[in-house]
Amino acid sequence: MNNTNVTSGIFPIDETEQLEPDLAEVVIHRIQMYYTPVLVYLGALGNCLSVCVFFNSKLRKLSSSFYLAALAISDTGFLVSLFVVWLNMVDVGLFNRQGFCQFFIFLTTLCSFLSVWFVVAFTVERFVAVQYPLRRQSMCTVTRAKAVLVGLTVLGVTLCSPVLWFSSPQPPTEKHNVTLCNLAEEWEEWANVFNVADTVLTFILPFSVIVVLNSLIARAVWRLAGVRRTMTVTGRRVKRPQMSNGQNQRPATSQTKVTKMLLVVSTAFLCFNLPAYVMRLYAFFGGDSDRMTVILQHVCNLLFHTNFGINFALYCVSGQNFRRAVGHMLCPRPRRRHDTTQVTMSEYVRSSGSLSRRRTVTMNGSWRDAHELHAMSQK
Repeated sequence: MNNTNVTSGIFPIDETEQLEPDLAEVVIHRIQMYYTPVLVYLGALGNCLSVCVFFNSKLRKLSSSFYLAALAISDTGFLVSLFVVWLNMVDVGLFNRQGFCQFFIFLTTLCSFLSVWFVVAFTVERFVAVQYPLRRQSMCTVTRAKAVLVGLTVLGVTLCSPVLWFSSPQPPTEKHNVTLCNLAEEWEEWANVFNVADTVLTFILPFSVIVVLNSLIARAVWRLAGVRRTMTVTGRRVKRPQMSNGQNQRPATSQTKVTKMLLVVSTAFLCFNLPAYVMRLYAFFGGDSDRMTVILQHVCNLLFHTNFGINFALYCVSGQNFRRAVGHMLCPRPRRRHDTTQVTMSEYVRSSGSLSRRRTVTMNGSWRDAHELHAMSQK
């Protein structure tokens, strides 16, 4: 928690030792001036759309949707804090006022903590779904997802509450002729201890978990894709399976799509956050604060901030079901009378022991919607 802390990106980087800014610093300052409000606006809009899609479509039946919706809300909280800090660049000192200073530093720290652990949570869930598919229906449930999210939120509020005392508006000095929200000198020692704990909890531990689990998930998805290619080639030589077998394969295919989308999101999270945390460690261990270091800190901050506003684009690029849900929400098509039909499907379910029995399911709706809802209900 110091002026070179690039993890939260909430304190300004100290540039007072520089005699005069060079061209690179001027360019970066201009980028921050115009890029930040655009990022906040588009990122917050995309996050709000993501929440609406996850809660107002068939995707709400998936436990992973609750993790992603919570991630969108947390990212939006960070973007709001970032915008309040950006107001200093246009001479609106809201962030430097008593109360606002402490609250927005707390909000930024909390949202950073929650975002990384929400990513860890749905990464663990995807690992369970891929590695232990027989336990997926009992472990990867909406109820369990809600309990995990509430637990992480309570834990985050508890662990991040000390920053309410660490920061306060500092009176003008010889270096700064205006009041600035900064680290309180009487809490500097405790703030350093908190900074170490925060680095472990929001960087070392979660990043290690995400890297290991993503590697295992990627390997499992690659193996599954190879098996399907083999089955496709073999299937050309044998008789086509019955419809019930295809119905049993449909949930697995949908699960693979969800896994690939979440794999893209968590990998992008690592790529955009890693440079900022590396610079944080560099500053913590007494790295040189030369001109190049300050420029790198600015660049890493831009990447770190971007991570909180790009998830909607990642969902649209990597999630076929998400794109379809967005299309239905933005461009709803009126349902025709003949589109609503009664569809009857049969499936085999396992009863006690090793015996199986046949069950008939009747749904109202079009043939396509009925089969999609049927596959979704099996999750």
